[in-house]
Amino acid sequence: MHTRSALLALVSTATLCPSLALADGGEGDVFLELVNGELRTGLISEDGTDIDRGVRVFFAEFDTTTGTPFTDEPGVQSLPGGLGSATSFRFDILKALRVWNGSDFGTLAAPSITADLGPLSVQSPTTDVLTAGFSIALNPTGSHEHPDWTLSTPAAAGVYLLEVQWALSTGEVSQPTWMLWANNTDEATNDAAKDWATANIPSPSALGLLSIAGVVASRRRRAAR
Repeated sequence: MHTRSALLALVSTATLCPSLALADGGEGDVFLELVNGELRTGLISEDGTDIDRGVRVFFAEFDTTTGTPFTDEPGVQSLPGGLGSATSFRFDILKALRVWNGSDFGTLAAPSITADLGPLSVQSPTTDVLTAGFSIALNPTGSHEHPDWTLSTPAAAGVYLLEVQWALSTGEVSQPTWMLWANNTDEATNDAAKDWATANIPSPSALGLLSIAGVVASRRRRAAR
């Protein structure tokens, strides 16, 4: 049986090790698929020919030629029949927008980010509250959608991070994913931000171990009373 200290050590290792974190920080679309009843994410090329499964960190750059930082990347794709009997999917925003401070993403961003798809729209919250996104109907032959992502003013230069989770109409929910966007930043800054996100997003195993560690601690507290 694992002791609580051993569990926490395993959590720390899984959180900091990129190979365990199942993250990538790559450019491409979010790939959604249902595997053994679990909604999983990956990185898929725009033409759908190259899939890197298990990825949970995604990266894109804002276009600032119009003055307002804007992009329709990353998009989201699924394969025909890849999401079971679901008829739609959605994303929910889990926390307020963050900005890279040179060391981590612990700094709240001054602007917000808005996602739009036709008449559908959702804006990131200013505090860490769950914010429901919008549902997108699934195409039986495979879905490929590109919401518009717009950064509000004041939009200072920086790399921004939004934490979201994906869900199906049939109830399955993905692990949290980190969406990164660069706004007028250089390659070195982008690489540092992506590397940090890749190494620090909690892995599915770490999230499970955190839950187990909480149960162990709770049982010990009750036994000590």
